[in-house]
Amino acid sequence: MLAAIVHYNTQELTTAAIRSLWIHHPDCRVVVYDNSDRKPFVLDGFDGFNGQIEIIDNTQGQIVDFERWLQTFPDKVRNNNGYASAKHAYSVQWLIDHIDEPFLLIDSDVLIQRDLTPICNPAYAAVGEVAVNPKLNDAPRLLPILCYINTHHILDAGIRYFNADYMWAITSLSPNNRYDTGAWFLRDLQEHHLPYLNASIAPYAIHFGHGSWKDKDGKAWLNANRNLWKMSDVRCKMEEVRIYFNS
Repeated sequence: MLAAIVHYNTQELTTAAIRSLWIHHPDCRVVVYDNSDRKPFVLDGFDGFNGQIEIIDNTQGQIVDFERWLQTFPDKVRNNNGYASAKHAYSVQWLIDHIDEPFLLIDSDVLIQRDLTPICNPAYAAVGEVAVNPKLNDAPRLLPILCYINTHHILDAGIRYFNADYMWAITSLSPNNRYDTGAWFLRDLQEHHLPYLNASIAPYAIHFGHGSWKDKDGKAWLNANRNLWKMSDVRCKMEEVRIYFNS
């Protein structure tokens, strides 16, 4: 099993997310796509745990220079989250394009509660919870909080996770300018008639909520849910750690 996490300035949350995952899947490989501009992800605290972490370093815009990228959308609409939804969706698109196997997309501010094997169903192009936020008048979307992405099905069909014309605040063409992360992905799956499974994520994970793009660590939330991420004191050497610095 492979899991991918897009990291933004929240070391404590990302660390706890990985630990909670390893409680149920100790052999799961983890890719951390690091978009942090202030607090890059570091491996402190993982030296005693079994697992494999690959860090894809985009902290200096080595892969995607978001400031330059945003300049390619002259009619983008000013918003209060720094275009975080678009940046996240584009980062997920990069992962889909470059990871040659199905993976679990996990938000950096999520704690895993149970075995995720039922979500990782290769019969589907994607598995996740379809939801809508009435407050924002969003289109229905596959929540990025926890989502199985079958890259083989998706790439073969030409499915895109990011589409600027259906992405909040990037272009004036986005319907109501409210298509959020995962909305175009769901629509593209439907238009290509690819099988996807609408599965509630509530039994599998709890979500801090917007902590992955704000500069906060959620310590109170982590302490309240300590049983979900506090691993045992059994120490074992990490099998392999590979750090990638892309230029």
